[in-house]
Amino acid sequence: MNAHRPLWKAALDYRQGPSHRRAGIPCQDYGRLLMPDGETLIAAIADGAGSAPHSRLGARVAVEAALSEAKRRLEQERFRDAGDLSKLLGEVVSAVRAALTDAANDNNLTLGDLACTLTVIALTPGSVAAAQIGDGFVVARSGRGSYEMLIAPDRGEYANETSFVTDVDAETRLRLSVWEKEVQFLSAATDGLASVSLDQRLGQPHANFFRPMDQFAHMSDGAGEIHDGIREFLASERLTARVDDDVALLVCGRIGSLA
Repeated sequence: MNAHRPLWKAALDYRQGPSHRRAGIPCQDYGRLLMPDGETLIAAIADGAGSAPHSRLGARVAVEAALSEAKRRLEQERFRDAGDLSKLLGEVVSAVRAALTDAANDNNLTLGDLACTLTVIALTPGSVAAAQIGDGFVVARSGRGSYEMLIAPDRGEYANETSFVTDVDAETRLRLSVWEKEVQFLSAATDGLASVSLDQRLGQPHANFFRPMDQFAHMSDGAGEIHDGIREFLASERLTARVDDDVALLVCGRIGSLA
């Protein structure tokens, strides 16, 4: 791929929730991002199911497989618009399911033992696409507009129910959302942060939650400073007093644009 001047400042981190820390359960959330060139960002976040005995492994396999497949596809062909990105993400999810099946077979596990949600994002200069199975969410701002839900948590038919990428009918539960807009700020998170960042009755982001992150991302010196800020925020007493679950958070700002 051709080298391009960096367009994004972005970082992602995840942290064990207080309830898991007290119980001695490792963090079941996982996420990572890549910038294959300066103009393109791909990221994946997974939340391991609490009911699945090896969901921590499942979350890691899902994220690594998603990024590997997306990077491979981006290196092979150019995805120029939101429709191309949507196609890419649908194929990435198929590759993730294959990787999870292999991991289950290699470890003498069932696919359900690795149950996890998955959210994948592909961001280019003029468009963004997100694919989701489960209750992760993505919030974005274009221009000087307000914060909008690019993709909302899928809560399922019943309370506290969600879908997992390991479900038999997972591909029918796949939700895709595309914007053909110049994104100025983007954030994605696992379900642990939904209670403090979203108005779940209206299905809208809380501007008071995302605006400080947006401003911080644009004022920061780069990805390292954003990463330090995310780590500090996820470990803060202000957050851990209100959020008991594992959490993962992506923060991304466009270089040179005003918050």
